[in-house]
Amino acid sequence: MSTENSANRNLRELSGSNYEIVDGEPDIRGWEVRDESGKNIGKVKELLFDESSRKVRYIIMNFKDNDFDIDKDTDRKVLVPIGIARLHEKDDDVVLPGVTIAQLQSLPEYDEDNLTADNEHNIRNVFAGVGGAALAGAGLTHGGNDDRSESHSHETFYDHDHFNEDNLLKNRTGSGESSQTIPVIQEELQVGKREVETGRVRLRSRIVEDQVQEDVQLREEKVRVVTTPVDRPANSADIKEESIELTERSEVPVVEKEARVVEEVSLDKEVTEREKTITDTVRNTEVDIEKTDGEDTTRDNRL
Repeated sequence: MSTENSANRNLRELSGSNYEIVDGEPDIRGWEVRDESGKNIGKVKELLFDESSRKVRYIIMNFKDNDFDIDKDTDRKVLVPIGIARLHEKDDDVVLPGVTIAQLQSLPEYDEDNLTADNEHNIRNVFAGVGGAALAGAGLTHGGNDDRSESHSHETFYDHDHFNEDNLLKNRTGSGESSQTIPVIQEELQVGKREVETGRVRLRSRIVEDQVQEDVQLREEKVRVVTTPVDRPANSADIKEESIELTERSEVPVVEKEARVVEEVSLDKEVTEREKTITDTVRNTEVDIEKTDGEDTTRDNRL
C-alpha cells in the first residue's frame, strides 16, 4: 500500500487519550465556531493532536445549527488547521478569520480511521489560497521504516503558520490567561478659589416720630369795662344813644414743618487680600514586585 494513502497514526483525538490540556490553557472543545462578523459556523467537537510532538494540529468541527445552512442537519465533521483559528477576545468562541463558506464546504469529511496524507494535503490546499505556492513543496509521508525521514517530513509539512498553535491565542494575552493589571494612581493637590457669601449689609429707611417742644410767647387782648365816677352837668352831647366796641385779639401758635435732607447713607465695598497656606494629604500607588520560584508541575502527558 502506498504510504501516501496510509492513515496517519501519529494523530490522535484528545478525548479518550491519556493526554489533557495543560493548566492555564483554554479547552475549546464544545465552543462555537464563528466567522469574523460573528455568525455561527459550527461547533468544536474535538482536538486532533500529534502524539510525537504533543502539539495540536487540527480542530475537529461540525456544522450543527450554523447560520449558513451548511450541512446543519447532519453530523459531518471536518478538520481545520489549528493555526487558522483565533480565540475571541472575551467570549468562549473560536473565530475563523478570512475563511469563506466555499472553503468550508470543499473540505473532505473527517474519518478518524482514514486520515491519509492525501486528506491532509487536500485540507491544506483548501486554505492555501493565493499563498498556496509557498506550501507546494512540503510533503508528508505516513508510515515507512526510516524514522529520521518520517520525522523530517512531519516537520516540513507542519512547519507552516497554518499549524502554529500560538496563532490561536493571538487575540488574548498571557498565553490564554486574562490580563490582570494593578492601576497606579497619583493624586495631585489642586488649590483653586471660589467665592462664598460671608454676610450681607442692608440699608433700609423708615419714618419715625419724635416729640419736640418749642416755647413761644403769645399775646392776648382782653376788653375790660371801666367805670369812672363823674359829677358834672349833662349837656346835649351827652343826651343821645350811642354804642362803642373794642375788638379783642390774641396770638395763636402757627406750626409749619419743612423736610430737609441732612445726610446721605450709601453702601460701598472695601476689598482686601490675604494669603493662606493649604495643607492636605495626597495618595500614590506603590507597587511592590515580588518574585517567587514556582514548582515545575508540568506533566509528561499534557499538551
